[in-house]
Amino acid sequence: MPTPPLIIFDFDGTLFNTHASIRETIRLTFASLLPTSLPPLDSEIEAQIASGAGLADTFRALHAAAVSSSSSSSSSLPSAEFESWVSKYREIYAERGQGLVTAYPGAKTLLETVQKKGIPMSIISNKGVEAVRTALANNGLEGFIPEEFIIGDKTPGAKRKPDVGSFEDVLLPRLREKGVDVDEGGRRRDVLVVGDTVADIGFARNLGCRVCWCRFGYGGREECEGMRPDWVVDGLEEVVSILEE
Repeated sequence: MPTPPLIIFDFDGTLFNTHASIRETIRLTFASLLPTSLPPLDSEIEAQIASGAGLADTFRALHAAAVSSSSSSSSSLPSAEFESWVSKYREIYAERGQGLVTAYPGAKTLLETVQKKGIPMSIISNKGVEAVRTALANNGLEGFIPEEFIIGDKTPGAKRKPDVGSFEDVLLPRLREKGVDVDEGGRRRDVLVVGDTVADIGFARNLGCRVCWCRFGYGGREECEGMRPDWVVDGLEEVVSILEE
């Protein structure tokens, strides 16, 4: 593999284990906004995480399931109402969820290796940028990835993966401002995306670049394997090995 001109990391399920924080924050959000309903089942939450759905879509699906299985008089909500659920989730996540977020083993070694090789790095996530920055700082991983190369939900111009808008319309201009051109000489095909769900693999395929699937993350195995990623790893230390080849 040629040295990648850029490595794009996903966040949830790739660099960080956020399962516990997401589950707990979703439960607390329901307890706050729909206390008469039973909390969502773990299996229902896991299915939403694995799909890579956004928060509004996640709450829409979980709310519908909760209402249909509950004796509560609550009814379905207009789509616009779920923005308040997203706001409450983020408030609770900042207060309670961040403490449950942990970097996967090998994350720091991987980022150090990439930095030493002089390869630019980015995080493109469907998560809010502030939550990503806080987790990096809390786990001693700040400083490896420039803040302007962290793209997430609510970043102006960003689109949810597998849409490539976050790369084309947001990251690419910022890279060029820093003198990094990943399109020169067809180098885009050597960009490496490291992620864990079908959204990440689809994102890489839509960009026309290579992808490493983190099997230890949140994506459904059958779906992700069916998309034939270029590499499959069971730990971040294996990504280091790929770069050393």
